[in-house]
Amino acid sequence: MTDSTSTKQSEAQRAFEATKTPPTLPTASRQTQPRDRRDAGAPRPGSLADRSQRVGRAIAGIRSLRLPEPRQLEIHAEFDEIRLTGLEMKGLPMLGMTLFEVTGAGKTTTAEEYAKRINANDEEGKVSVLHIRLDNSGTARSLYVEALAKLGDGFALNGTEHSLRRRTLDALGDAGTELVIIDESHHGGKRSGFGGEITSSVKLLLDGGIVPVALLGTEEAVPVFAKDLELSGRLTAPCSLNGLRWHDEYEREVWEGLLANLDSRLVSDGIIDRKIGLDDPALQRPLLEATNGVIGQLMGTIRTAVRHAIREGRDHVTFEDLVVAIDLWNIGHRFIGYNPLRHG
Repeated sequence: MTDSTSTKQSEAQRAFEATKTPPTLPTASRQTQPRDRRDAGAPRPGSLADRSQRVGRAIAGIRSLRLPEPRQLEIHAEFDEIRLTGLEMKGLPMLGMTLFEVTGAGKTTTAEEYAKRINANDEEGKVSVLHIRLDNSGTARSLYVEALAKLGDGFALNGTEHSLRRRTLDALGDAGTELVIIDESHHGGKRSGFGGEITSSVKLLLDGGIVPVALLGTEEAVPVFAKDLELSGRLTAPCSLNGLRWHDEYEREVWEGLLANLDSRLVSDGIIDRKIGLDDPALQRPLLEATNGVIGQLMGTIRTAVRHAIREGRDHVTFEDLVVAIDLWNIGHRFIGYNPLRHG
């Protein structure tokens, strides 16, 4: 067979194969419109995954709620008093204040809201109210590092304790800071983070004549400050944000207003589809007893009740959800030893 004959047969073979199998197009020619994946992987309505997503959104919504409480406004007034007094005493030793209450009383929320309000009109580089959290170490160095970091110092971790204190005082002056709020993180134990190093540092800050200091912590801090008479002599009378009491007429009215406001916000913020009925007199006192009149414990109860309702496939909270929530959260965390809604 000649080469020309072989070539002709190969060409014929290729032509025959082409009639059976369509030619493969280049990859770019075969591209199609991208698939719409917006609903890809979306959980089936009513499934466990769907309910988990709804629980997540609802809990986030509850955590974002900020409910005005008259006594918190009174604390704002206390902050204002020492802040404004400090402006009149520049260069002289400053005064401080304390707010030591149980966890969940609303100390941190009160401080955050105050700082947000006062700092709203600050010019760039100014921090009128500096709100810092005291970490678990409870050391003077950690206090200065946190303050410098909040004031934008990019080298807050560098330096000795003495140099950090000097830089902190300078930074507070440069930022025009009028009040420092030192907020003790809850350590989960019986020891307060306000140890000897912190109290000594607070005295040095006050002696610097630049800014007054407000100290927020748990009840475990009270005996620490009681032992430091030198510091106590530089503080105003202790502030209180204790749990609300049913037998006190004013505090009972505050509690009733708080429950009514919370009930409305749960609906208006789209967390549940109808009110629970927290303003029902049959619920008000048992809920106060179940939560010790502490707003943080109330919010924990409601979070758990909403979670239980959504897991059960409902967008509203029933009486039974509240009963279960107190069993699981309030009793489970040992805030109380019995369920007032079961034994009322």
